[in-house]
Amino acid sequence: MSARTARLLAAVCALALIGAAPAESMIEQVFRLRTEAAEAAKAGDLKTAQARLESARTLFPTSPGLLIRLARVQAANGQPEAAVATLKAYADLGLVFDVANDPALKDLAARPDFALVATAMKTNAQARGTAELVVTVDRGDFIGEGVAVLPDGDLLLSGVAARAVLRVHEGQLSPFLQGDADTGALFGMALDQDGAVWIAEAWGADLPGGSGPARTGLLKLAPDGRVLARYPLVDDGKPRQLGDVIVDEAGTVYATDSVSGGVYRLRAGEAAPSLFAQSNAIKSPQGMGLCSGALLVADYSSGLYRIDTDDGAVSLVAGQGGAALVGLDGVARDPSEDRRGLRSRVLTLDFIATQNGVEPQRLMGLRLDRGCRKLIWAEARLANMPGIDDLSLGAVGQHHYYFVGHSQWGAWGGEGKPVKDDQPVRLYSVPIF
Repeated sequence: MSARTARLLAAVCALALIGAAPAESMIEQVFRLRTEAAEAAKAGDLKTAQARLESARTLFPTSPGLLIRLARVQAANGQPEAAVATLKAYADLGLVFDVANDPALKDLAARPDFALVATAMKTNAQARGTAELVVTVDRGDFIGEGVAVLPDGDLLLSGVAARAVLRVHEGQLSPFLQGDADTGALFGMALDQDGAVWIAEAWGADLPGGSGPARTGLLKLAPDGRVLARYPLVDDGKPRQLGDVIVDEAGTVYATDSVSGGVYRLRAGEAAPSLFAQSNAIKSPQGMGLCSGALLVADYSSGLYRIDTDDGAVSLVAGQGGAALVGLDGVARDPSEDRRGLRSRVLTLDFIATQNGVEPQRLMGLRLDRGCRKLIWAEARLANMPGIDDLSLGAVGQHHYYFVGHSQWGAWGGEGKPVKDDQPVRLYSVPIF
């Protein structure tokens, strides 16, 4: 091959790679437009800032943060009516915001047309649902994260900074994980068909109480808490952190990586999890649910996605246009219809999800078709309850959903700083039927 031919071939290959680059996803467009709006506003060009935010809103009409940014720019642009209408759209999502104490929006609170917004937000701030306190962990360095329900009905609660798993039996705590020197921060948990407990594990200087180089992987425990095996992610020099775990009926373990945006899979006999699915549409995958032929994945940035379990294809779940589903964290299947003997007759699946990225933080009920291609409805099942203010993950038991209502994550300043939280970790339950 001549040097000229080699150069020509290299150029063609480069062009092919450019052409094959994935198109900008919805959330990437929104982030770009939001950044451009901020830069325009900083330069005093409010007209351009508003245009960029309106374009972003067209792409993602239920983004709470986007709506607040747009209302601020509209108010600064001398369009108070439009700003009030945008805040009404925000309130219609079931959310609250302290408009009176926002420097850019506070003058709107005195307008007559703001009354509808104020009424809607007052309604949104009312208590919804009921919950029962199960147990507290009065330890300021714990950070409650994952929950699992054992076959005998006892609960497991994982601690991030504590690097521990506790067993909850009739309101009493006892150690469960028989840890070792390699035990790291412990996140989401799931049980397989044999009763083994799978936990997402990570360690490093950027985690609460962490030190040293970053590492992450899956930890497998025996039903009595003994460490059976570790399955570390292969270190490729890129940041990774597994957080949520689910196990299907075949024993295949899936874990989400909230840092890289990927979903990893570990099948029986494999030595390490491998990347199963990744898309520029998903920025921060969190909890998962099992559907017919698919995984339901909550992306903290943009809502619900479906991942085909055969080929890893990623698609946005349809029907999310009327719900604010950013900030979803844990996802658990609600098998209520199974217990009523209706499983063979229903064409839908119900899930319960913790949502800590909005105000108020909520437990959401979600109903989807069995293939998780479409959201049928979403509603807040619990919100604005005293003591439930820092949600993390949860799990379904025989007749209850158990969840961490105060995790201590809210007191962590990031960059591995120690937790300082005077409130204990609190585990709650809500009835499901």
